Amino acid sequence: MAKTVTKKPARSTRKVGSARRTTAAKRPRKSAKPKRAASPRRVRAAEPSKTAADALIGLLESPLVADILAAGASAALAAFTASRVSRRREGGSKQALKNAAKAATSAMGARLSEEIEEILERAKAKNAAR
Repeated sequence: MAKTVTKKPARSTRKVGSARRTTAAKRPRKSAKPKRAASPRRVRAAEPSKTAADALIGLLESPLVADILAAGASAALAAFTASRVSRRREGGSKQALKNAAKAATSAMGARLSEEIEEILERAKAKNAAR
């Protein structure tokens, strides 16, 4: 038994200028959110606006972050030199990279915990002096 093929009815189009448009009128969509009342803008004359990139650069320039990153980098370098990996061994460089990352994170964590302990000790000393 053969299948019967039915065609979909074509949309009626009319020629307007050089472009064809459908006869179905497009309705404007209503937005789901109600409009808010306009809020007054706060203007800061003296302070320039800070972006996220400016804040990140400021953080990276701080001496504490530089010290922590230096501790991690030196630990990673020490782990690389201690591994003595040759390029001919398979998986050796991958393992050396993992060991260097572990050494860097542990050194950075230790340095950060030292700084936090110092801050807490100073805070206790100030509270005891009051």
